[in-house]
Amino acid sequence: KGKLSAVTVAEGRLFVARIDAHEVVAIHADNGKEAWRFTTGGRVDSPPSIRDGRVYFGCADGWVYCLRAKDGVMAWRFRAAPSDRLITVFGQLENSWPVHGAVLVQNDTAYVVAGRNTYVDGGLTMTTLNPATGEQLTVTSIQHLDAETGKQTGTEKGRSFDMEGVLADILSGNGNQVFLKSM
Repeated sequence: KGKLSAVTVAEGRLFVARIDAHEVVAIHADNGKEAWRFTTGGRVDSPPSIRDGRVYFGCADGWVYCLRAKDGVMAWRFRAAPSDRLITVFGQLENSWPVHGAVLVQNDTAYVVAGRNTYVDGGLTMTTLNPATGEQLTVTSIQHLDAETGKQTGTEKGRSFDMEGVLADILSGNGNQVFLKSM
């Protein structure tokens, strides 16, 4: 019941997020029975990424989670959001900087983006992590700044519906570069 993300198939299992239930569920591919389920602190709106026996996903609570694929036990979690500021979105609590989209694991680095878009709340924050430990490697702020004032653009009156900013979205990579929607 409720909305489901797309399915990721790996390790002999199907992995899916129950979006509004705040859960990631693993199902045995051979018999369709539930292997495990993990409840988070917010909505999980994208399918998890699977690599080396681990399940990676971002959550609207501002955290990135890493679980063991075999049993759903948490290996680590990392707060990608710059703070724990919570707001109400569609009747549910979320961090002001949710982690939307799947975690990209490329060249032994996990990439995650927290935030809504480059125009609000200080923009987006892209963090790279060690996928084995959750240790932060780098953090980059992505925002639109006015060249003259140095302030974040898009906050002035009359601009709320014609912003060209970058939205937080599913990351993709080609082995050398990482792409975020139009970047």
